[in-house]
Amino acid sequence: MDTMKSRLQGMRNIMIIALLAVISHVYVLWRLVAPDDTKKQVFMTGANDGLEQMLPMQLYLYEKFKEGTWFYDTDFGLGGDFYTDLAYYYSTNIIYYINIIFVRAGEILTGFDTSTVDFWAFNAFFISILKAFLIIYFTYRFLLTIGVRPLHGIIGGFIFAASPTYFRFTVFWSFFSDVFIWLPLTLWALELVIRKKKPGLFIFATAATLINNFYFGYYQLIIAVVYLAVRLIFRRQSDLPRIQTLKLAVPSALIGAGISVVAFFHAVRGFLNNDDREYEVDVPMFSELDWQDNIFYENYLVIILFIAIQALFTPKLYTRYFYRVFAVLTIIFMLFTLSPYIDMLFNGFQQPQKRWHYMLVFFHAVLIAQYLTRFREVGIRQYAVSLIPVYIILALSIYFKEDVVIWVYMVPVIHLVGFLLVYLKGRQPVLQGVNAVLLVLFTAVVSASHTNTQIYHDGITDRNHLFYINSNHYASDRQKYNIERIQDMKAPEQKLDYKVRDQDNTPMYMGFNGTSIYSSIIDGEIIDFYYNDLKVNIRYETISRYSTFQSRSNLFSLFNVDYMMRDEDTYGIPLKFSPITDDGTYTIYENDAPLPFIRYATDVYNPDALDHPLAREHAMINGIVTDALEPTAQAEPTENLIDEVPVEAQNATLSDGVLDVPEDGGGLNLNFSSLVDQYDNADVYIEMHVEMIEPNKRFTINVDGYPNERLFATSKYRTYADDLLYRVELQEEVPITFSSGKYAVELQSIRIEDYQTLEQESEKADPEYTVSEKGNTYEITLAEPRAGIASVPIVYRDGMKVAGDASGDLDAFRANYLMTGFEPGADDRVITISYSPPYFLVTLMISILSLLISFIYLDLFGIRNRLKRRFK
Repeated sequence: MDTMKSRLQGMRNIMIIALLAVISHVYVLWRLVAPDDTKKQVFMTGANDGLEQMLPMQLYLYEKFKEGTWFYDTDFGLGGDFYTDLAYYYSTNIIYYINIIFVRAGEILTGFDTSTVDFWAFNAFFISILKAFLIIYFTYRFLLTIGVRPLHGIIGGFIFAASPTYFRFTVFWSFFSDVFIWLPLTLWALELVIRKKKPGLFIFATAATLINNFYFGYYQLIIAVVYLAVRLIFRRQSDLPRIQTLKLAVPSALIGAGISVVAFFHAVRGFLNNDDREYEVDVPMFSELDWQDNIFYENYLVIILFIAIQALFTPKLYTRYFYRVFAVLTIIFMLFTLSPYIDMLFNGFQQPQKRWHYMLVFFHAVLIAQYLTRFREVGIRQYAVSLIPVYIILALSIYFKEDVVIWVYMVPVIHLVGFLLVYLKGRQPVLQGVNAVLLVLFTAVVSASHTNTQIYHDGITDRNHLFYINSNHYASDRQKYNIERIQDMKAPEQKLDYKVRDQDNTPMYMGFNGTSIYSSIIDGEIIDFYYNDLKVNIRYETISRYSTFQSRSNLFSLFNVDYMMRDEDTYGIPLKFSPITDDGTYTIYENDAPLPFIRYATDVYNPDALDHPLAREHAMINGIVTDALEPTAQAEPTENLIDEVPVEAQNATLSDGVLDVPEDGGGLNLNFSSLVDQYDNADVYIEMHVEMIEPNKRFTINVDGYPNERLFATSKYRTYADDLLYRVELQEEVPITFSSGKYAVELQSIRIEDYQTLEQESEKADPEYTVSEKGNTYEITLAEPRAGIASVPIVYRDGMKVAGDASGDLDAFRANYLMTGFEPGADDRVITISYSPPYFLVTLMISILSLLISFIYLDLFGIRNRLKRRFK
């Protein structure tokens, strides 16, 4: 009977938790289902990273997994290992995998269309509510373990799940908020180890955390070690002995880490391969504070509820062990918000990032839950005294903010109910229920108010809605129609250069083989190619994006980019592209000097012997550039014509390498009148060093209509690539204008490209071939086998394998900086190119072996007997 009653109570609590998970989303759901003329149907995703990264990546990965492509595809930017590079996002994300199981089932059963961003925008609500349920449940179970009553455990979980920090994480970077699930689960699992000698849940929590996201695995490692250290140093009498706890915790953590290796190893490898430039800005010990840094009132990231202040100022309850632990942790982490050094610590000693605040939110939610459970122990005098700091903080906050937020009016009502409960010693169940409802309502109002002002502000809601997603700012019907037309024109291996405005992940969500990507993790070889080897000057300074080839025809041809689509506002069409169709808004261009997908070479160039990007382009066209083979040729030097081009300052002064521009639009003027008549249809490669001296601000370098947006000197996202190359069409005068400011400027070289090298190579007879993609492999079928040194514009990664149908393994190597090179034999008619991440099978075997070890390990603690008893 007692068991049945306990199960019924458990089911009731589960239903309450499910209801609260939905209630936590009432405001964002209202903004979706009750649109007005300005709000439209507002989605639970940010207009910047949400629309530009999160939704496209979820759509892209789902389509890849559905078609059986698990690791690599040429349509991932220029091409790459999406399993490794998107592990920071979703490719190893457990929550995402749970989500797409539901999505696939729904797709099969109902036939709804999952191929649009619209679907994934709606899906964000479903998955967030599911996450909120798990967050509340795991927090509730942890709180029960440390002695909190069930009702207050549920409220504590709700405070954590409905917090402004959760919604900020979820709206802007949805995978960030997964960590809200793993934190209470990990601490609950540790408590089971420390108290009950049960390591199973800790193994699972460790494995799940590291598989789900390696980056937040680092955060979780820090807090798990801190929590375990606190529990061991300040041991309770009923806990296991310290040595015994360590003998359980350490092996369990290692087994959990072993299970995660198949995901964690590759995720870390992708992170280490990323070209993340060193942050070279001095970081102060303490932040400069303003009203937005007030963590008790409309902070942009975190709001500490006033009940936590009361709890901190109730010293009588500090005699309780866990109350004292979480009160101290709350205080320490509140102080941490004052120092950027803590932001650097949690971000791996890189640039400061405020991503650890979820820990503070959790600690204060746990503290509040304990305060509510121990509320009947608080006297009226103590209660009254604890209100003083609350109203002082609120009064000062209102004074400095000069605004009263809506939830302030609820504070006295909750305090009045609290007074009645204290007076009655908590013996009125109805009053307790009223108090619980008020606290849930208050938490929801705080979250809604914050979401309305700090998340769903005008800069977001003017874009994160259905109308915007289906407009020409993102994915209009006309854009989709034109892309389908190009898809019908081109061969599968040919690339299309197009992105919608600044949407670098356009190819992901429109489903074509493009040239751009926006991701925090990009293979360092690609970044080196763009910023160092070829100096392709991307319009916006960043190491998180790349796109197109700065209108340099050589590079378009080398990478099989034979089609391009531009709208009427576009500048800088490559010289060797010609329009083939125009619908009045979009023009489609075709490459007049294409190169074959598979190219054979007799000349091998040493990359170290090539001294300029133009020389490197010519070497790649004439032969192959690699350090994997012995060089057989020397590249002809390209002529630096800097002495033949007069330079003068216009609306600016240039002295001793310092350019002073008093107003926007001043700068330099380059005169090419002595060279124009010597060339027919040529480009100019202008190379110069530019650094802003003062002021510290964003600035624009505009070279003949090409606006290059540069970051301010202290930006977290600076590339520190200040040696810049610009391509413009040869003309008599080329203006280079700057934003107002003072700059260090050095004109380094000027070279002319007349494209004779490209034209001659393009006119040669192409080998006859067909290219097909089958799952994780590419097959090139040659009409006539040919021995020699070959390359294909498939971006090379360690783990790339090339095989001939006659010769077998062809020893793939890096060629032309990014491409895949190999040496086919004379009888190789079918060449197969495949990829799997390095050591993937090894890591998979380690994970499987660790999983088997975990079963044996847990059996030592009688897990089979416990499972048999539970399921009898």
